[in-house]
Amino acid sequence: MALPAHTTGRPLSSSTIAQLVGSSTAHAAARPGHDTAAIKAVLAQARQREPGLSLLMLSTADGRAIAEDSSLPIDGRRLAAMANSFLTLGETVSRELALDKAEYATICTPLGNVVLIRILADSPLTLTAVADSALNLAVLLFHARECGARLGAVLNG
Repeated sequence: MALPAHTTGRPLSSSTIAQLVGSSTAHAAARPGHDTAAIKAVLAQARQREPGLSLLMLSTADGRAIAEDSSLPIDGRRLAAMANSFLTLGETVSRELALDKAEYATICTPLGNVVLIRILADSPLTLTAVADSALNLAVLLFHARECGARLGAVLNG
């Protein structure tokens, strides 16, 4: 019995990787109710309004990227899964502390900041917003929340 290429120890070709990534993101984007063109337009508009935003990505609660607008060399599939897990953990901590529902979570580093916001639509979604340290965290949060509100209107409209 022949083993699949990924178990033989040989690296996958870039075309094989592109096919895998393409089918994965196409599956997430093809879910009913997600107007990816409208979502991408909202993300692009937000980045045009604030050029300091280096990434905006919308993903499903199970960690699948729906759409992104980014100048960062990242793997959107991996980031989507990690971002949703981080936000879900923040929501769980908030619940355990008997605080009100968490509105967002942040990650702050010397090189930049990340804001994660839950978007409520037909199913919960995660908005990831990233900026380098030149953009103040408060400004990042403002633009992320504004983008989240616009996405909510598109998704629930």
